Amino acid sequence: MSTCKIHNIRFYNLEPRSVTCLSYECKTKKLALARNDNSIEVWNVGNAPFVECTIPGHPENSIENILWIGPRLFSTGLHGMITEYDLTTLSIKSEVAVTGGAAWCMDVNHKKTCLAVGTEDGYINTFSVTPHSLIYERIFDKQKGRILCIKWDNTGEMIYTGSVDTIRVWNAVSGHAIHKMTTSRKEAKKETIIWCLAVTDDNIIISGDSRGYLSFWDPHMGTLIESHESHTADVLAVTLSHDMNIVYCAGVDPVVRSFCKITMKSSGRPQWVKGIERRLHAHDVRALVDADGKLYSAGVDGYLAQSSYPPKILVKYPPLLQLPCATVCRKSRCILLQYTNFLELWRLGSSTKVSSESIRPGMVHQLEEEPIKLLQLKTKRDEHILSCAINKDAKTIVYSTDDHVRVFNFDVIEGDAQLSRNDTDISATRIQKMLFSPNGKLFVTINNDEKNSTITLYKVEKKHLRHLGFFYTNKESIISVGLVCFSPDSKFFVCADRQGRIAVYNVSDTTNNDGPVAWLLPKYSCPPTAMAIQKGTLNLVIVYSDHKIIEYNILQRQYTKFSNNLQSRLPKQWLARPFPITNIIFDPRNENIIIMHDDSTVYVIDKLNEFSEKETKILKRDNGDTTEDNNSVINSQQVFQVLKKYKHLVYLDWLTDEELVAVEVNPISLTEKLPPTLKQKWFGM
Repeated sequence: MSTCKIHNIRFYNLEPRSVTCLSYECKTKKLALARNDNSIEVWNVGNAPFVECTIPGHPENSIENILWIGPRLFSTGLHGMITEYDLTTLSIKSEVAVTGGAAWCMDVNHKKTCLAVGTEDGYINTFSVTPHSLIYERIFDKQKGRILCIKWDNTGEMIYTGSVDTIRVWNAVSGHAIHKMTTSRKEAKKETIIWCLAVTDDNIIISGDSRGYLSFWDPHMGTLIESHESHTADVLAVTLSHDMNIVYCAGVDPVVRSFCKITMKSSGRPQWVKGIERRLHAHDVRALVDADGKLYSAGVDGYLAQSSYPPKILVKYPPLLQLPCATVCRKSRCILLQYTNFLELWRLGSSTKVSSESIRPGMVHQLEEEPIKLLQLKTKRDEHILSCAINKDAKTIVYSTDDHVRVFNFDVIEGDAQLSRNDTDISATRIQKMLFSPNGKLFVTINNDEKNSTITLYKVEKKHLRHLGFFYTNKESIISVGLVCFSPDSKFFVCADRQGRIAVYNVSDTTNNDGPVAWLLPKYSCPPTAMAIQKGTLNLVIVYSDHKIIEYNILQRQYTKFSNNLQSRLPKQWLARPFPITNIIFDPRNENIIIMHDDSTVYVIDKLNEFSEKETKILKRDNGDTTEDNNSVINSQQVFQVLKKYKHLVYLDWLTDEELVAVEVNPISLTEKLPPTLKQKWFGM
């Protein structure tokens, strides 16, 4: 790969969004994550974890707890409602009111047939789970004080609740409390708050409280079995490993501590002893969940941490918006940056001209012009942006929220930025995907529903978007579109759904009443995380969540020779990467170069280089040269090489054939906006 200039954009300053709760569904391997702006992210954690879809938040809603019931996702909160979400349309499917004011917690029995909710006024509500709705069943006796956490036992006959100073055992049939177990206090006038509960396979209750204690209770006798002062501050989250032999706990004191179950030789009784502890976060940990042997933790810092031991592994996924969240306008040298409820349009600077003889790899260029923010476009009532798009000349900007779609004309005349409403009437109220074609002549919107996805085409005119037509994707078995891309010549449009099916549409002929000519690629077991089409060759390159790479020629409708040779020769180091590939681009000066990146690394694939052994280490280019970290002799002409390291790289694309744009989120800008951490005295300080 020849040298090029890189615009490293570090002014993309996202606000950190803390995580309030987690829920894992083992059959589909989906992890639901709720943030403090009431948005919900659904992560696919079957291989390299990635955000599959995002349900936008609403300021008037509240999410205190989320829960999977099979493939269905529910939440409850301080607005006193149980909400079910449609994961295809990414909207609220139905809502059911609870009795007793704000709802703090909920849990479902092991048969997934009954849902229990704890409320502010001390009521337990139970609902029967039917295939299409929740049916109110009964209300339990009122208790004094709010119910902050709730759990079913393994038989479905008992319900355990935690509140101030008290853990109660309830009969799920009669609705009466059987046992009331009172916790002790550190100070006589300071209440002990039970923040979280867990239940073992033999129905032992595990509680975490505001004293920093982890306690084990016998629900049959209503007595305390054992108690450990695990933390110096509130324990906010507790979870059990999949084999029920390890308890993990964390909270305001963010150290994640474990307690292992052993059997005493003298008595034959089980006992819980302190195991390893790990500092995975610097701020409060609010949620813990075990997913097939991997521990996921999250809290105030917004990062989702995946850890395991042994072996000792820690990967932290940053609190970014679902990609893509940036778009380069090559014709106008601008870039559009998406935030939660507003858009920013920047004009990029230009570097000083340097003679070609003096340019060397790794040098820093001085800017003749600094980047200029041309526009900040905010939504009404701070609504969350579902999708946005901008044309290559930056003169047409479109964004969609839950309630409306806005189309704007933008121009800079004599140095003044001018924004005006476009008179286009887009009938859809909420658009989940949208993009302009590379030639700027076509605008495409995608709306998903339960049966199919609707793709609508518009012709881009000077100050108007003219409706051309629409077609459905159900003919090609595409149910819920997740990834989309255009070919550089704007003739082919590729859609991938969340189940891994990929369809290619020829949209160059929009006069066909039956929709464009389309065909499916062979289905793979994992969903794709990135795809792009190369100019000239029209090779479609796809990377899946397990890091499998394929190259498919659209004109010949078959895999390329390079793709077939690559399948059995992917390096083990590549397959073991914890981050998914999020973007693919090509070198416009060399059709044999493929560039792709994840959160922290830019990779280069040179198709002309020789395949190395699977055990061979991927080399890193350093100022144009190939380097390695150890002393072993490795062929420098590898297919895979590391080009550059970043912190949180969210976007990479060409501005011109000689200039790249890299958008990076500085980790320091995320952490410096967080509240102070718990003060603890350390040795020697």
